[in-house]
Amino acid sequence: MDDYKQILIYVLGFIWILFSSKYFANFFQKIKFPLITGFLVTGIVCGPHVLNLIETEALEKLGFINDISLAFIAFAAGSELYLKDIRSRIRSIIWNTIGQLVATFVVSTVAVYFLASYIPFMQNMTTGVKLAVAILVATIFIARSPSSAIAVISEMRAKGPFTQTAMGVTVIIDVLVIVLFTICFSIAVTIVSGVAFNLSSFFILLLDLALAIGLGYLLGKVISGILALPIRILLKTLIILALGYGTFVLSHFIREVNVESLQFKLHLEPLLICIVASFSVTNYSKYRAEFRKILHDTGPLIYVAFFTLIGAMLSIDILVEVWFIALILFVVRLLAMIIGAYTGTVMAGDPAIFKRFGWMPYVTQAGVSLGLVTEIAGEFDGWGLNLQQ
Repeated sequence: MDDYKQILIYVLGFIWILFSSKYFANFFQKIKFPLITGFLVTGIVCGPHVLNLIETEALEKLGFINDISLAFIAFAAGSELYLKDIRSRIRSIIWNTIGQLVATFVVSTVAVYFLASYIPFMQNMTTGVKLAVAILVATIFIARSPSSAIAVISEMRAKGPFTQTAMGVTVIIDVLVIVLFTICFSIAVTIVSGVAFNLSSFFILLLDLALAIGLGYLLGKVISGILALPIRILLKTLIILALGYGTFVLSHFIREVNVESLQFKLHLEPLLICIVASFSVTNYSKYRAEFRKILHDTGPLIYVAFFTLIGAMLSIDILVEVWFIALILFVVRLLAMIIGAYTGTVMAGDPAIFKRFGWMPYVTQAGVSLGLVTEIAGEFDGWGLNLQQ
């Protein structure tokens, strides 16, 4: 009972901070910065490393807000993948997606692995663990920001083939990066735990993906059923958020159960489950409009909570120590995107202007990438937290 009282106190205090976060975000918007910047800055200032208004213990107790927010972000990403909208640019979208995925993953993995001696928390790692960190970082580098892309497109009132391609690639990559993250995450767990990755491990990995996709499809059917009910939209919203949170609870529970006969763990990636569910509702139900309205109306509240909390988790002292290597990794990611965009536009036969500017829409990162880092921090004590910071 005392724990619940403590959580309630932390939640009430956090709500007060959210009002301040919203106020400061509006200020940042007036000076031409995104709202997200204001949320992150507020979180940093109020966090344990500056004013300590959000204590370290509070961050642990408020972890459920992260899970709810991540589920919502996955729902929002899946809802943008509407097949009818991307059909006319499918060739360009496919080739640009392949270019971005391959170039970013390969270049980033190689760069992080060979830069390990310059990254403080990687210096004393074994070769295998360095490789595990490298593939996870590369996966994070692949993630894009559909919400940021949508905001810019709306603000600029942009239309046309370039916009359709950029939006399609951004959303599809955020879907595929969840699948890739599920694979790389499982491989990383296997490497770090010292278990050999054999044929049995490979089949368990396939089973993990199949179960996540299957559960996502079932969750989509459940959400469609909820949307069909003659109840208030607020209640529908709360139920959908609860279902999203439930996927994380289930995933956390499954991760505690070791499949000893195969010496492997099932993970059931919750982000993949939620994104498949959203894709199903968006494309294979008659409730797409209502579902998108719920996501649109709920988004501002979710984003202010999530990014403020993420800001509070950031360690400025560590950033000061590693700013140079962070800058190098940013340049590496930028170079990989330019290579991927150029390759994709050439293979797709896009106009010459696409080759020069095709990489620009993919620079931003937000919810999904932060969500992946948060999951890594939760699984790998020590270096996972360093990677998050």
